[in-house]
Amino acid sequence: MRRPFDVNDSVAGEEREVNIDSEIAFEEAHSARSEGVLERAGDVRSRSRTLIILLFLVFGSIAGRLYYLGVLNHKYYFAVADENRLRIEFLPAPRGAIYDRNGEVLAGNRPSFELVALPLNLPKDVSKQAEVIAGISAMAELSSDEVSELIFRDGARQFQSIAIKQNLDREKALLFFEQEKQLPGFRVLNTPIRDYASPLSYAHLLGFVGKINPEEYQEKSGSGYLFNDTLGKTGIESVYEEFLRGTFGERQVEVDARGSVKKVYGEKEARPGQNLVLNIDAGLQEALYESLAGRLAQSGKKKAAAIAMNPKNGEILAYVSLPGYDINEFAEGISRERYQKLQNDPSQPLFNRGIRGLYPPGSTVKPMVALAALQEGVVAEDTVVDDEGYIVIENVFGGPDAFFYGFNRRALGRVNVRDAIALSSDVFFYTVGGGYEPAEIDGLGIDKIAAYYNQFKIGDVLGIDLDGERAGLVPTPQWKKERFPDDPEQGRWYLGNTYHAAIGQGDVLATPLQVLSWTATIANGGAVYQPYIVNRVEDNDGNVIRQFAPLEVGRVEAEERFFEVVREGMREAVLSGTAKSLSTLPIAVAAKTGTAQFDAKDLDRSHAWFAGYAPFDDPQIAIMVLVEDGGIGANVAGPVAKEGFRYWAEKDAVK
Repeated sequence: MRRPFDVNDSVAGEEREVNIDSEIAFEEAHSARSEGVLERAGDVRSRSRTLIILLFLVFGSIAGRLYYLGVLNHKYYFAVADENRLRIEFLPAPRGAIYDRNGEVLAGNRPSFELVALPLNLPKDVSKQAEVIAGISAMAELSSDEVSELIFRDGARQFQSIAIKQNLDREKALLFFEQEKQLPGFRVLNTPIRDYASPLSYAHLLGFVGKINPEEYQEKSGSGYLFNDTLGKTGIESVYEEFLRGTFGERQVEVDARGSVKKVYGEKEARPGQNLVLNIDAGLQEALYESLAGRLAQSGKKKAAAIAMNPKNGEILAYVSLPGYDINEFAEGISRERYQKLQNDPSQPLFNRGIRGLYPPGSTVKPMVALAALQEGVVAEDTVVDDEGYIVIENVFGGPDAFFYGFNRRALGRVNVRDAIALSSDVFFYTVGGGYEPAEIDGLGIDKIAAYYNQFKIGDVLGIDLDGERAGLVPTPQWKKERFPDDPEQGRWYLGNTYHAAIGQGDVLATPLQVLSWTATIANGGAVYQPYIVNRVEDNDGNVIRQFAPLEVGRVEAEERFFEVVREGMREAVLSGTAKSLSTLPIAVAAKTGTAQFDAKDLDRSHAWFAGYAPFDDPQIAIMVLVEDGGIGANVAGPVAKEGFRYWAEKDAVK
């Protein structure tokens, strides 16, 4: 039996022999592997040395090239880099067109040459720069200082073009192209500019466009405006700028040192602005403008306004303010001297009288006072007042009694409310406004008069789509006290103040637009509409982008039967009263004239007013005419309105 601890020598010997052989084999194998590793390590070191040499050669070559470019040939390659630039150029976009209600173009665009500076391309050498500016100055007919001021003024952007001369004539543009290589930093561009068909008659309605100034640029640059941009400054051009303004196109170009395009890499076309269709009737506009301008030329007066409206919805059918000015001058780039002349003109041609002028409205308020007196029961439609040409109020404070005279101190006899409107009886309206004991009429009193004036929106803006509308003034005892806080005598409200307020004199003030508005409100039976000029906005395919609708902004609380009485009185004014000159028209007109004193030192001076509507039984148009310091309304303003109504009547007849 084999013991577990016995050793089999033979087997053990074999095993030992085998183990010795394995160790020898292992050592041989290990030796072989070591030799291989050593051989491979040698290869790696060899390759590393080669790589290091190669890298050294590459970097050395780069360093040498940089030295060659940056040091040895610095000036040459700087010039090459300076003369070849990639830039984004902006392509001007035409403004949207403006049309009248019948599709007649009132404002379009025409091509024009514009001289601009590109500051980045100006010569770096100061003396060379001065030479170039001197050459441009002669071409632009500006002094070198003026050109330099335009280029280097505060806020100028060196990377944007700067307008030097707009509306450059063709001969000068051709001269520039011949000398372009000698005038680096300047270019002549073909830029569309505004073109107005009737620049004088539409001056205050359409307004004008002009180059953006540095202050405007600071405000609008975030909205995509450029330093050499154009925008609407006044009128419809300003109010509807967001629609009329087009979208600039862009192109990527390579230009040389003179700014000349060497290569175009890509282009995105400019998009024209959207178009406006107005409520304005161009024929009516011209009829009122020509008649009013002719009347002023005959009388020697210069300041006037005429506006027409649809009483049923507030559409402005015509809008004239005189004196006007040539709005094409602004589009073409008005000179500083010409602009200063307009600003300093005593007739104030830049002043928009239709919405900014405040005047005593005179007798044009009488239909409102008559309506208030009827509605409040102060008088009935058959109440009679004896107009002796004046009334006398005893002076309870001592001193002489106060006399309040009618126009021309003429006695009109016994008049009811219709007669009083037709004949414009001041005595009747003194009586119903402030009361008169001999007539046994208490009168409305200033508080009720003011309340009805406020219902007609005197003292408030109507919201027309033009900038700068003023609110007018309705005087009250509280207003007067606040106006003269340190003078109790001046701050006291007298009965005479009420009398004057009842006939549109004293401190009552209104704009011509407000006079037109309350005339339209009486015509339509009490609705006060927001006046609006623009009917709709269209894209260039004729699709309506935005449609404007009538908006009622107030209502006069009075019975329709009282409106009817007042309208009948206004019709009588045309048939047999102060507006009789319009009775021959082929259209039935209802009207109220006004002759408003405004100079306490010369009571013979007065503003001439006319306000009326037609047809009498179906009001479709209301017209207001004002001639400042014009005299008698019926004689001066009435004939202008007559031509407007005549045009409208013949226009409808043609249809």
